[in-house]
Amino acid sequence: MSSSDRIRWGGVWLGLLGLSCSQSSGYEPQVHRLVPGWGLTTAPVSGVIEGENFLSVPTQHVGGTDAVTLDSHFEVHLGSRALDDVAWTDTRTLRVQIPEGLAPGWYPLTVVTPMGGRVELPRAYYASDRPLASLTAQGFVERPRLWTGEETHLVLTVNNPGGTRALGVRALLRPVEPGGVELRSEPEPEPQDVDPGGQASFSWKLAALTKGTVHFALEVQGHEEITGQALQAAPQTLQVEVRPRPSGALFAWPSVVTVGQPFLLTLRVKNDGEGWLRGVWPWMPSVEGVSVTLSREPIPRLVDIGPNESRDFVWNAYATSSGEGRFKARAAGIDELTGGEVSIEEVTSPPFTVLKPGELAVRFSQVPPSARVGEVFDVEVSVDNPGQSEVLGVALEGAGLVQGGQTCQVRLVSGITPQKVNLAGGQQAVFSARLQVQQPGACSFRVGAQGQDGTSGQSVVAEYATSATMPVTR
Repeated sequence: MSSSDRIRWGGVWLGLLGLSCSQSSGYEPQVHRLVPGWGLTTAPVSGVIEGENFLSVPTQHVGGTDAVTLDSHFEVHLGSRALDDVAWTDTRTLRVQIPEGLAPGWYPLTVVTPMGGRVELPRAYYASDRPLASLTAQGFVERPRLWTGEETHLVLTVNNPGGTRALGVRALLRPVEPGGVELRSEPEPEPQDVDPGGQASFSWKLAALTKGTVHFALEVQGHEEITGQALQAAPQTLQVEVRPRPSGALFAWPSVVTVGQPFLLTLRVKNDGEGWLRGVWPWMPSVEGVSVTLSREPIPRLVDIGPNESRDFVWNAYATSSGEGRFKARAAGIDELTGGEVSIEEVTSPPFTVLKPGELAVRFSQVPPSARVGEVFDVEVSVDNPGQSEVLGVALEGAGLVQGGQTCQVRLVSGITPQKVNLAGGQQAVFSARLQVQQPGACSFRVGAQGQDGTSGQSVVAEYATSATMPVTR
């Protein structure tokens, strides 16, 4: 046998060896699943076929550029549809691209190996013309702050935004850590089916035993009606506080003001208990971040607050510096049942913002150095807002731009553009007009601007600006 024959038969022998290994006992290809197991028909879907013994066929070559080549060409079919985009990754993984436009329904999966071996997986993929069921959940506590001995309900609402039913939806409630709250209903209510676009509610009764905070974890599970795939909503975590004292909230209104603009600071005290709080009074609030002047006494100064009621203490205020600030305040009262003092924990307001008031500054940014009688020219006026607050409805003010000055007569060829603008803090607007001079002489222009502060509502007026003199000749 010649050397060339030995080389050729050597390559064939290695190929047959790969065939023998792939078909011998324990090396038959197997398909476990196609991931994902479903997809919409309106767009291509990238998938992975998971299995075993996806063996490629090696062939050794003598005298060529490649010593060994691998035949890793696998054919994949979904039903009768051959998939064009198939890539071998390793002996357990094939990557495929499932085309759009499949008819809705179940499809078997067929894999053909490089040596002709076939393996099938029935009902491997479901093509759907609508999204399948999915689960979202939102839980809340009717009253998250309780007095000892009170009861409340924890409610979980489960939604199915998909186009098929979610079956056997289960909700499980369990405490994450010990606390002063007792569960007085079953931790797992009866499962429910949730229709497409529908929702289901689960409820638990809770009772407050002792002071403390308990965290509850909520888990939601089910399965999709067509594919049977497991469904799970994002876990929810809620907390319930058992507190022996009332609560407070502090807020400034409006929350965005300008320096010197009056605003109100409100401390709202809520009595969550079943007895009266007598003689509730607040301490003087403190502020950080900005400088604020407050009235010495709130309105009212002293109040009684009935069960499950709230009352507001209000201070008149104005800021004397710009920036972002927060208020802190606290209050106390007398428990009618025990006669003891009940203090309210210090509360902090959401941040409020104090802006420098909006301002307007006018200047002529374009005036021709000279003109001839009958000549048409452009004049531009720049208006700046060096403040922080937006100025609304900014418009030029005064007739000097049209009439000119000194011995000049000017005709307006086109109107002032724009007529009005809203000018944010630190921004600039340019107004322009096209004019025509009608006689020789010297022209100068004078104009102002005005608008309204978008935060305080105050009028904002700019000082008039006068342009340089423009000679006019024939």
